[in-house]
Amino acid sequence: MKQTLAILFLLSIQLTAFAQLLTRGPYMTMATQYGVTMTWRTNMACNSKVMYGQTVGSFMGGVVNNNLTTEHVMKLTGLLPDTKYYYNIGTSNISLQGDTDNYFRTLPLTSATYDKAIRILAVGDVAKATIYEEQMRDAFLHYIDTNYVDGYLMLGDNAYPNGQDSDFQQGFFNYFEQSITKHTVLWPALGNHEYANDSSLRQTHSISYFDIFSLPMQGECGGVASNTEMYYSLNIGNVHFVNLDSYGLEEVGGNYYGIADTEGSPQIHWLEQDLKANTLPWVIVSFHHAPYCMGTHNSDTESDLAAIREHVNPILERYNVDLVLNGHDHTYQRSDFIHHHYGMETTFDSSIHIVQNTSALNDGTALSCPIIKNSIPPLPSDSGLLYVVIGSGSDYVPAPQTSWPHEAMYYSNYNDHGSLLLTIKENKLSGEWISTDTNQVVKDRFTIYKNVNRKNQLDILSGQPITLTASWDKENDYVWSTGDTSRQLIISTTTPINLAVSDKNGCLTDSFFINVAAPLLMEENTMDKIQLSPNPVQDQLTISGLDSGSFMVKLIAADASTAFQTSFVLDHNNASHSISLHKVPNGQYVLELTKGLQHICTKRIVIAH
Repeated sequence: MKQTLAILFLLSIQLTAFAQLLTRGPYMTMATQYGVTMTWRTNMACNSKVMYGQTVGSFMGGVVNNNLTTEHVMKLTGLLPDTKYYYNIGTSNISLQGDTDNYFRTLPLTSATYDKAIRILAVGDVAKATIYEEQMRDAFLHYIDTNYVDGYLMLGDNAYPNGQDSDFQQGFFNYFEQSITKHTVLWPALGNHEYANDSSLRQTHSISYFDIFSLPMQGECGGVASNTEMYYSLNIGNVHFVNLDSYGLEEVGGNYYGIADTEGSPQIHWLEQDLKANTLPWVIVSFHHAPYCMGTHNSDTESDLAAIREHVNPILERYNVDLVLNGHDHTYQRSDFIHHHYGMETTFDSSIHIVQNTSALNDGTALSCPIIKNSIPPLPSDSGLLYVVIGSGSDYVPAPQTSWPHEAMYYSNYNDHGSLLLTIKENKLSGEWISTDTNQVVKDRFTIYKNVNRKNQLDILSGQPITLTASWDKENDYVWSTGDTSRQLIISTTTPINLAVSDKNGCLTDSFFINVAAPLLMEENTMDKIQLSPNPVQDQLTISGLDSGSFMVKLIAADASTAFQTSFVLDHNNASHSISLHKVPNGQYVLELTKGLQHICTKRIVIAH
């Protein structure tokens, strides 16, 4: 009898495990530098378990929630920044999914000087459940290859026709959960179909979207807390992203305000606070309804689009936003670099509203220079932005409006489907529209640079080598006045000289005036074992060969003033210590190193950022 009961018990466990099937996901939201929120659905209630580690199948940690549920929302915390993790989801008894495709990368630490590539997928209106949706997805996956995608900006209307849970499943998850959502964090924005085009739902927000996605309300992912999941911001490296709700309404004192009601809108009040507080160099704003479009929608005749253009666009320009991403119109359209146009299409004047007369293709052809935004606050030549409509995710597109293409647009396409790949690295932002046309996959591209065309003044010692670096990053596109063709040039000189480097199309030029400084009149002496490197210094100076103790470092300028001073303590011998000198002006200095009352060394150094 006991043996029979044991067999029945084991059989029940096996049947239960077999019955626990994954019916949605996994998918990820709310990524931070130290964690991520992971969500999935099962066909029966069970507990939740996530295991994770930095190698496949080797788990270093995990999270368990013993509450029985079919909607599993698990928040992972305490992870390392900018680190790849593999994961396995399931229950305390069984694994539901976990292989080489189940991974994510925590966000890097926020920094204006972050120097690694950030890749973002952006596309809206993807949920028509068509062959075009499959082709769009596959074209992007093939193009991106093995490169990691740091986030997916979902530009609204991701659940046709009425934003119901089943619409999300049929039109979105069925197409993306076996590929993109396994390892790409979702950052959705609301569209009118998420609200079912229903005026009452715009006010109550009783929609499936908020049950499906966990989104930052308290500034958890960067930016100012919005206190709502309708709109939010986030930081990835050196980029500040803002996702807005261009259709929902908010109640204040019995009145309801939308995004274009700028005087009373809580969303606009938050947006201005958020943009004002931002300190990162790149700003990308996303929302569903396109202020400029002439495809399946007409931004002149549709009042909500015209109101956004009239009332919201000036705010985006005022805070020097770089790029605006929209959906709604089921085409791809990309504007020129424009500003100050808030009226109907017939009022668009290229001589007034186009800031820089370039295609921004950056491909070496005529009038293809990149857009250049150098000044903060912006000068008139810098004060503009690009508007990109990427509603080209899935729908069959009939003939566009009779006034197609919109006069503000540089490139427009309603024949093909596709998605936008954004790549941001240091001072360069580039976009590529990955189309479903196998004969020409990338049909549009654009590039924006910041802090280029620099004028550099450097001081060096006579004969001292120094490394010069062009301010832009583009392979095989450097022409130095010396005839060299690499991005960096190492030179030494005994007399002052002027050098320059340009790109091959003459769009970008950096100049370098190198002055040979007279030697300082202070005596140089140093202990043999003390080494300072590098010299010249670009940023970090490392002092090696030190014993334990308390040290003081002082930099003396040519006028005998103290330009920099710091102290540090070492607790072991033959040690090294690095100090950052990136805020010290270029020039020649004497470094004095002391240990308590003991003078250790005096040595000349050159700082050349």
